[in-house]
Amino acid sequence: MTFHSITKNLFVLVILLFNVIISAQESTSNDYTEESTKGNFFSSEERQNFFVIMVGGHKPFTSGDNFMGKGLKGKSGIDFRVQMYVYKQFFIGVASGASYLDVKNQELLGNYKKTRISENYFYLGYEFLPAESLRLGVNISIDGDLRYKNTGFSSSDIADQYDSAKLNRYGFYLNYELGRHFMLYLDYGYNISKTNINTPSTVEDFFSKGKYSTIGLGLVFTIGSRDLISRFLD
Repeated sequence: MTFHSITKNLFVLVILLFNVIISAQESTSNDYTEESTKGNFFSSEERQNFFVIMVGGHKPFTSGDNFMGKGLKGKSGIDFRVQMYVYKQFFIGVASGASYLDVKNQELLGNYKKTRISENYFYLGYEFLPAESLRLGVNISIDGDLRYKNTGFSSSDIADQYDSAKLNRYGFYLNYELGRHFMLYLDYGYNISKTNINTPSTVEDFFSKGKYSTIGLGLVFTIGSRDLISRFLD
C-alpha cells in the first residue's frame, strides 16, 4: 500500500467526520459534568470519544551511526492525524506530516543543503486515563511510507532529488483536557526509516536505515462520545 495521495484521503475523511457530527454527539449534552467520576484507568463512559483530530508541530532529532544521525540535523515539522476509537479506548488512526532537516555533513550525503521528509502512516493504539484531565496513549504504525526530498544543490543544473523509505514508528502522547471536546497534546515518536537508496555495498548499511525521534505539541478536537462498537451493542 502506498500513501502518495494520503492528503486527499485525509481531507475526504475530515469531511465525512463532520457529516456524522449530529449522530456522533447525540448523547453528549449531559456526559461531561463535574459529577462524572465513573470509569477507571482503562476506560470511562463519561470520557469516551468517537473521533479525534490532532493538529500540531514537532521538532525532529536524528540519532545513530547512519546517514541521518551523522549527516542531518532536525529543524521543525508539522503533524495531522485523525483517530477513531473502535472499542472503549482502543483506537486506529491515519497520519500525515512532514519533517524539515538541514544537512550538517555534505561530505557524507552530497552537495545539497536541506531535506524534507513526508511522513504518511496508519497506526493503532490504546489510551489510558491516569487522572481526571489527562489521557495517556501509546501507538505503533502498521503501514507507513516516507518520501525524502533533497534540495539546495550547489549546482543549479541539478534538480531536486527524491528517495523513498518504509516507516516503522513507535510513540506515545499525553493529552490535557481543557474541555469536553478540546485538548492540548504532548507527544513523542521514535521513527525508523528503511530506505530504498541505491548505494555501493561498502556504504549500504550506513544508508539502508535512518533513525530520528520527534517531540511534538498541538491541539486535539474530539467528535462524539461513544466508540464505534458500542454504537451497535447498546
